Amino acid sequence: MPRVGIPRAFSYYYFYPFYRGFLEALGAEVVVSPRSSRRTLDLMQACPTDEPCVSVKLCFAHTSWLQSAGVDFFFLPYMVSVDPANYLCPKMIGMTDMLRVGLGLPDARVLAPTVDRKDRPGQWERTFTEVAARLGVGDPARVRAALEAAGAEQARFRRLCREGLTVPEAIARLEGREVPRPRRYSARARPDPGLRIGVAGHAYILYDLIGHDLVNRLREYGRVFTAEMVDDETAAREVATLFEGEKMWYIEGHLLGAVFHWLRNCLVDRLVLLEAFECGPMSIVENFVQEEADASGIPLLILTVDEQTGEAGLVTRLEAFMDTSPRADSRTLRVSPLLHTTVFPQRGPEPRQLRAGVVTMGSLEVGVRAILQECGVEVVRLPHLGKETVELGKELAPEFICFPMVTLLGEMRQLLARGANMLLMVMGKGKCRLGWYAQVQELLLRRYGYQFEMPAFNSPFPLRTNWGPFAHVVKHVAGGASWPRIIRAFRFGWRKVVLMDEGERLLQRWRAFEDERGAADRAYGRFLAALDRADSYRDINRAWQHYREELEGIPTRDTDPLHVRAVGEIYVLLEPLVNKDLEKIVGTRVGQRVWVHRELCASDWFRLHVFCDRRLRRREEYVRHAASPYLRELVGGHGAESVGGAVLAPREGMDGVLHLMPFTCMPEIVAQNVLVRAADEHDVPILTFIMSEQTGEAGVITRVEAFLDLLEERRRVRRSGRATVGMPTGRLEWRADEVS
Repeated sequence: MPRVGIPRAFSYYYFYPFYRGFLEALGAEVVVSPRSSRRTLDLMQACPTDEPCVSVKLCFAHTSWLQSAGVDFFFLPYMVSVDPANYLCPKMIGMTDMLRVGLGLPDARVLAPTVDRKDRPGQWERTFTEVAARLGVGDPARVRAALEAAGAEQARFRRLCREGLTVPEAIARLEGREVPRPRRYSARARPDPGLRIGVAGHAYILYDLIGHDLVNRLREYGRVFTAEMVDDETAAREVATLFEGEKMWYIEGHLLGAVFHWLRNCLVDRLVLLEAFECGPMSIVENFVQEEADASGIPLLILTVDEQTGEAGLVTRLEAFMDTSPRADSRTLRVSPLLHTTVFPQRGPEPRQLRAGVVTMGSLEVGVRAILQECGVEVVRLPHLGKETVELGKELAPEFICFPMVTLLGEMRQLLARGANMLLMVMGKGKCRLGWYAQVQELLLRRYGYQFEMPAFNSPFPLRTNWGPFAHVVKHVAGGASWPRIIRAFRFGWRKVVLMDEGERLLQRWRAFEDERGAADRAYGRFLAALDRADSYRDINRAWQHYREELEGIPTRDTDPLHVRAVGEIYVLLEPLVNKDLEKIVGTRVGQRVWVHRELCASDWFRLHVFCDRRLRRREEYVRHAASPYLRELVGGHGAESVGGAVLAPREGMDGVLHLMPFTCMPEIVAQNVLVRAADEHDVPILTFIMSEQTGEAGVITRVEAFLDLLEERRRVRRSGRATVGMPTGRLEWRADEVS
């Protein structure tokens, strides 16, 4: 009988009954890692990096315990999507690969079926059949019976939860164990049978050691409701009242739907939200919870925990909250109006009244502004972006939101202060948080008192369902201009965007060969200014021709530059304010010559995802194939491109790789974890910069200097023909909390 290990972490708390039912029906012995203890926290060092949230580190610890227990197989499913409308968290999607690569688990011992009901709805049963075959069961009828048994166990589990049991209590009931009586925590607590307390949080945090037994602590005060006690249909119906709420990550959508259900029907008197430090999805969810709690008049306590959270501090906050928060009037039903507002414009100012504000990414604003102006729309110019922009964004941004949203919020406030009454933003719900930016930004800005409208652009594909809303937004933003005029305006602005990106590629090359440092940058600055002023194709072409001639006229010298590839999250890669102008720092070092290679740019992204450019599509497939030994499931954003680009770097002539990511970026955290092993196996130095509002330029420069010195020394050693034993390889990291 094969022994199959399941880590008591992450998806265990949601799908363990299904896992156990399936495996036991096939004759396997299921081994679950024990409950977390202080020893478990020590095992979290098995996680290759420090950036993941504590739930990821706990999963590493529990899987490490299973390694030492000598199980035959590790059951680590790829949990991509369990609902046709949405995904799971990117870190849960990437968890299998992080564990497999980070712990060096042999593929022969990893059972990893793929559950993806959104993009591959008819294939998940086949992957479970493959798992059964590896366990020695090839009879299709027996496999179908095992899946039916697993489904029945999962359904029974959900029924027990709906009847009022917590996740651990329901699992104990399924396994025929008695639920242990909770210990007594507080002598100060005075039970109130009429007090109803809602507790929302990830089950893998709430019921693990780091949750400090929050549910049982609160039961000493009154009756406690948890999210799993709300049935799926009710939660889905409630969260769907939020614009595109059905597309929210599955687990977080259920949490939010449960909270909406409690608050809108006056079912709780107090609400506690428990979240992990750096949790990406909860940085979005907490804004909607806060808004609804405020509108409902229900006291809300948000608790954030990690492996360093002390019990005493948490208990103090909890007791203060329970002692001082008044009980809400349960007879009054209040509903937040903002949560029912869509980001698509319904009624807005007349075209002549529109004053559009355009946020930017690199120089993208120049092209978008040209499109709007060609349509006759007045555009408010962004001021110089700097420290004030970041500070304005920090004032409103959620604590653990990524740096790009902080910067964009700051830009929006600057635009509104300059008289903009329409802010443009992109949308598109997927695995990354970007699709939720527009709604959260709108909510935060309106809460602060700003009056504006925010039309958000979603993808026009598939045309059958998306073209109508997309065309509606385009027509509105263009001030009612005719479609021929809009198309002409787009072509004009598009030409500017393409030439800006081509000009930047030339700049990256010329920096490595110019005789006078900074000459190419000055030429590029003049080119951008001329391109911005250009109001005809003739002016655009003249600016481009003049820029080319100016570059050709710059004296150059024969150099043998280092070749460094830049990979990472697109906004951090393209926005100098966020990356501290890193490409310029690297490319213009005194005494060193470096050619920075970056594939990601705004025009190529548009060509790939809108125009479906065949050349770029082939390159994307090639890069993702290179990443596949380390990252087999796409985790959203540019996580796969970061891994694939780093893996391909040495064979494509690169000396090293710069990996840029925002602090708390979910897809890049997954990429960062698997890059540790990829860097060693492909003998490529990788320097990771984790950017936040605390990032200082001096620290960036210091680390760049050390990294480039390392690359030059490696090159000298290799060219001399000497052995490279002892030479540093692998991934170097600069954490976001290292402030200069």
